[in-house]
Amino acid sequence: MKKMSTIGLLFAASLGVCNAQTNGITVSLTVPDGEMLILEKTPIVISISNGTDRAFQILKDNARALRRQIKLDVGAEEPHAHSPIEATNDKYKDWSYVRLSEDYLNPGESFTWTFPRFVELTLLGYHVQATNITAKVMVGDNEWACSATVPFFVSRADIAEGGLFQKSPKIECYDATTKEKNGTTLRKVKIGGKTYLFTDDEYRICEMPDGDTPEVLLDAETGILSISFKDSKRRIRYNFHQKKIESDEK
Repeated sequence: MKKMSTIGLLFAASLGVCNAQTNGITVSLTVPDGEMLILEKTPIVISISNGTDRAFQILKDNARALRRQIKLDVGAEEPHAHSPIEATNDKYKDWSYVRLSEDYLNPGESFTWTFPRFVELTLLGYHVQATNITAKVMVGDNEWACSATVPFFVSRADIAEGGLFQKSPKIECYDATTKEKNGTTLRKVKIGGKTYLFTDDEYRICEMPDGDTPEVLLDAETGILSISFKDSKRRIRYNFHQKKIESDEK
């Protein structure tokens, strides 16, 4: 794989999101901001929007799309001759296969692929000392639409120190109505010099200001976490069930 430079950074919450347009087709790639943990569940998300006047086929199934239509180019400090995972090599990318799909992306439409706990990719990133990543989506015979390149790092300390997540301190959550502890916990994980708030099942929520203390209330009925940081006055509403931020007030 080729080395690539880092361009076009835009940060949203704890994720790095970059968009790029190729002949009217826009591809965006969303990865966690900062270093990833080896077994982190935070999704890697690829979205495509059709701004042209033609329709083209897409593979909506994640596994088939990664094998046949999506290419992930990983820039690394230790380039290697052959990628062990299908998503990062060209061997099976084949428009004659994709064009058999019954699913089309029509003009004006968008589609999103979500890849949670992408262990093959994070392990590869760790071994080659990844520095950045670009998503390419095949949209025609020898025709690709590309995202911008975003930083992509996998924590070396996560393995060296025997699991950063497992050793991280827990933060108690309280019932939004009774204000009593409800048994739910979050994790405060330090990665690459920054501190992040994670759910207890390894989904990243946000970066935590240094020295700040979060107060976490959980509405058990709706699954909404209300997170308030005392010093920075930042407030976040996080959907515990859907694993996504609903609002972020800074």
